Amino acid sequence: MGITKNSFGKVIAKMCFIVFSVCTIFYYGFAVSAYAVDSNEDLQSINKTSGTDKYTLTLIERGNVSEHIKGSDIKLHYDSNVSKTPIFDEGLLKQKVDSLKCFNGSIDIESRNPKIEYVDGSYIIRKEIYGTRVNKDLLYKSIVDAIIKNVDEINLDKLNVYYDPSYTSSSDKVIQARDLLNRYVSANINYSYGGNTRQISGNTIKDWIYIDSDYNISIDSSKARTVIEEIADEYTYTLGKTTAVSGGYDGNNHGWEVDVDTETNSLVDSIKSGQSITKYPAYKQTKSADYLNKIKGDTFVEIDMEKQYLWFYKNGYIVAEGNVVTGNLSQSGCATPDGVYSLNNKQRDTNLVGPDYVSPVSFWMPFIRNSIGLHDASWRSEYGGNIYKTNGSHGCVNLPYSLAQSIYSNISIGTPVVCYY
Repeated sequence: MGITKNSFGKVIAKMCFIVFSVCTIFYYGFAVSAYAVDSNEDLQSINKTSGTDKYTLTLIERGNVSEHIKGSDIKLHYDSNVSKTPIFDEGLLKQKVDSLKCFNGSIDIESRNPKIEYVDGSYIIRKEIYGTRVNKDLLYKSIVDAIIKNVDEINLDKLNVYYDPSYTSSSDKVIQARDLLNRYVSANINYSYGGNTRQISGNTIKDWIYIDSDYNISIDSSKARTVIEEIADEYTYTLGKTTAVSGGYDGNNHGWEVDVDTETNSLVDSIKSGQSITKYPAYKQTKSADYLNKIKGDTFVEIDMEKQYLWFYKNGYIVAEGNVVTGNLSQSGCATPDGVYSLNNKQRDTNLVGPDYVSPVSFWMPFIRNSIGLHDASWRSEYGGNIYKTNGSHGCVNLPYSLAQSIYSNISIGTPVVCYY
């Protein structure tokens, strides 16, 4: 039996249908099995039966907000050659997503990590804030997945599409940071210097602390240094009042000069350890430091024999100072010995007797036995400079009358006397 043109066409159509019916197509990233329908009436029947014309996806958002995406909003339907797989207008869906309240700014709340605050002397943790900002790409994929699976409700919180805080108030890193901060502000460092005191406590330390976004903590050492520099500036006194001269008394680079670098580091370390201490600041190791560090208290006589200058400190204040003449360096056995001594005696109007001299003095203050001491020297008209190198004393410290008188009137037996070159 022969094949007519009409029957041949029908054979070809059936073969095409068979090939098409076993093909797999990909749409919007989803693989679906395809089949054919005979007419648009069949397509409409499938759509009505499956309910795509009535489909609504409800989005449950934070803040008691619910929003809806209807099938009609995105032209949801079944393709004429596809079964059980909804097709929608991607552009319309994106427009619908863009119009959601969580993206249009009407309820835009940014998530925030816990905040550590200083309150009434200690640090506390303020709880984190869960905002309303959403990762649009993640939400879009979740909505598409819901439509494909014919899900009618999704909860954005459960989908983890919000930009949530990186840390919570119960995070170990946050708790450890709070505890470390409280250790820092528990420190209480009291400096004692030159009759003055300076307290560094939590109310000051809190302004030196920096906390970064990952709760790493650092101390601004430049602010600690500023305080130590202020102490160094205040650490000199003259005639009972403060003289603001950096690094010790003007012209006297003596052992009581504050070592700013060392003490800054020490202060920061004390804060990190949460120490409560009273201390003297660190001093630079100048030529007199070995002597001055041996004495206790802030009443003493200091004699710089290279500069030929004397300072008398009483309770941290300089009450007398001036040029002197010490022992003759050019004559054997006459140089004034260096070291730390104590005043042995005080005597008015006496004669100093040596192998070939008798010298009357008004104020005699011996500190090495009864042979070397401080006294006035009326036979001199000049003091200081290089006199001591060739025309110095037999070992005593010669003073102008007014300087000797001032020291004698204020000094007590037992007062340390420090001599150095």
